[in-house]
Amino acid sequence: MDGTFPDSPILQRVKDLLGEDGFARTFAPLEEASGLPNAAYWSDEWLALEKEHCFRRSWVFAGAAAELPEPGDMKPIEIGGAPLIILCDHDRQIRALHNVCRHRGAKLVTEPCQKRTLTCPYHAWVYGLNGKLRSRPHFNGPNITDTFKDGGGDKLDLIEARCEVWNGCVFVNVSGDAEPLLDWLAPLMERTPGYDFNAIRWAGKLEFEVNANWKLVYENYMEGYHVFAVHPKLLDFAPMNVRWSGEWDRHVFYNDYVFPALGEGRGDSLPHYPGLSQADAKRGLWFLCFPHFAAEVFPDQFTVLVSYPIAPDKTREELHVFLIGDAATSDDHATARTALMQMWDDLNREDLGMLELLQQGRLSPAYDGGRLSPHWEGPTHDFGRRVVERILT
Repeated sequence: MDGTFPDSPILQRVKDLLGEDGFARTFAPLEEASGLPNAAYWSDEWLALEKEHCFRRSWVFAGAAAELPEPGDMKPIEIGGAPLIILCDHDRQIRALHNVCRHRGAKLVTEPCQKRTLTCPYHAWVYGLNGKLRSRPHFNGPNITDTFKDGGGDKLDLIEARCEVWNGCVFVNVSGDAEPLLDWLAPLMERTPGYDFNAIRWAGKLEFEVNANWKLVYENYMEGYHVFAVHPKLLDFAPMNVRWSGEWDRHVFYNDYVFPALGEGRGDSLPHYPGLSQADAKRGLWFLCFPHFAAEVFPDQFTVLVSYPIAPDKTREELHVFLIGDAATSDDHATARTALMQMWDDLNREDLGMLELLQQGRLSPAYDGGRLSPHWEGPTHDFGRRVVERILT
């Protein structure tokens, strides 16, 4: 889009937050453009718009199905400000339920746990793992417990959110009106025809608290310009001359490179995808399915990086590693798995300090969004534009 939108209260609200000049630079040609204005990284009001329009209306990665292997396994998660419970029900189906009692609105689950039912801590209303109300003690008088065989209906049962599982990855769409999940993932799938994702298995995850805005995580993730200055081991593995800027394909950012040789933690000691071509055996690909599902595909893995905004300057980040077949769990591959997880931990921590510096720099009135490299940062600029467009459309 060219930055032209019908007049509306939300358009005026956006321009008030970004400023007329900041809004215009967001949609300017790359040579004249800048990054989003500082308010987009520090304003509580702006973050509320992003949570509502970017996260609740989209598919969001909520975790790995393998984190919930048994009926009753559950974990709380917040998506776009909405508290949810991801759980495995008695039929071993993964569900997403809104994490709020239908009585007085108490939060039901605060930590990952294993339960046969969901019981509200406030008045002990009991729900099944399917979200249906089972009982409510003393509601109609002392020592009177109302029981429900088939639930309490639309006004009493927990509200379920749209939830689907793709090759062990759990996705949730809070609004319920996003496009079909496979359509949303199509640009990624079309770029990876030689990879059998049915073979991937969850090997574990890393978690990070980031003192920076969630968008900075992805702006950093997309551009390879900083690799020479921040990531010495990654530079040895894939030098600057094999890198390019990447591009957007519909709502999905794509980038890749062919690395000179297999490296530690990337294809050197773990099984590869079955039937992988020789060309793909030396290729790394990475994607960002807007707004937050980032996936890196190497010959031996499918690694997911996702960030969840907590506050304008606070982000919770998870990195999930999926490996091929029994490489994810077997003792034979334990040493290689440990080395792989350490590689990802080291690499990500190299970025954390930079992200915090970027966040703090956006407190300066002397910073106006910066000057972008036409060679490297076109897709990064486009990411900011897409955030604004999603809020306005």
